Amino acid sequence: MTNENLCGISAMGFYLPEKRVPLKELAEKAGIPAFVAEYAGAETVREAAEGEYPSDMAIMAAKNALENGSVDPAEIDLIIYCGAGVPDHVMPSSAGKIQHEVGARNAYGFDLVQGCCGMLTGMQVAQAHIALNQGIDTVMLATGDKWSGFTHFHSADSVFFGDGGGAVIFKKGHPDLSPLSAEIVTKGEYHDLWAIPAGGLRHPASQETVANQMHTYICQDPDRARHEFKEIYVPVMLDTVHGALKKCGITPSQVGWFDMVNANLRVQEIVLENLGVPIERSSAEYLRTFGHFGSQDIFFNLDMAMREKKIKKGDYVVMLTTGIGFYWGSAVLRY
Repeated sequence: MTNENLCGISAMGFYLPEKRVPLKELAEKAGIPAFVAEYAGAETVREAAEGEYPSDMAIMAAKNALENGSVDPAEIDLIIYCGAGVPDHVMPSSAGKIQHEVGARNAYGFDLVQGCCGMLTGMQVAQAHIALNQGIDTVMLATGDKWSGFTHFHSADSVFFGDGGGAVIFKKGHPDLSPLSAEIVTKGEYHDLWAIPAGGLRHPASQETVANQMHTYICQDPDRARHEFKEIYVPVMLDTVHGALKKCGITPSQVGWFDMVNANLRVQEIVLENLGVPIERSSAEYLRTFGHFGSQDIFFNLDMAMREKKIKKGDYVVMLTTGIGFYWGSAVLRY
């Protein structure tokens, strides 16, 4: 990457609702065995209030990022909304509302849909726009998710989802937390393994779809998910990480800090063991405390690690996440 195309994270901001809900309680309500919640590893997840919606949480996170970075909203050239779940509306998209509410009058915006892989992919898109050198110097990624509004007690099979918002600002010429490489894998044969069956044109909303709970996020083929998909899930994760590392010419032994989606502690332990990265140099602690709440997980973990000085200058940071569709994504950043 040439110096004129260099960009890095200049600010981050987040919003988490105050209400904490224990995973054991959610598992009991959903009729899921307690050991599933124990494998997930988190103690609690957050739950938004009745009147809080994804765009509200994204806007609060965006304002927090602007404040943390002392960024004038007029500096923002592009806003990419990367919500992982159901937005406020099927139409219109959310980016325009965020642009208006934060006062980013010079920015254009669009929504990027890729589940919990969306914000990592958004980072690639931000980097690409800046590298084009066509007047895009500052990009904001924003996301908000209210999983409690369309999941069965926050659960979809073995992952328990929380609510929250996140925002990340990338700036041209900023040397810190600069993206070096990324690897994103799509396996479309699993595109509908998890889904909200109704609400689109194939199954428009009706009394029947409501009665049959077709507007709830579900695993549509549990047997396939627990066998065929489970067998490839971690191997593809590892391949994705190795692909990102290879692109920037480093090995797992050079990873200073490993940042993984807060979905399942047991899976994270297996991945770390295979890579040879000590759990102490990972985001496992944040998984236990905060749980999973969307594509912003990995950036929230990164922000926490920076604040707690777990990352030092020169460190390579590896991010790893997955998203419904089905996507695996890994990226390498340099602090």
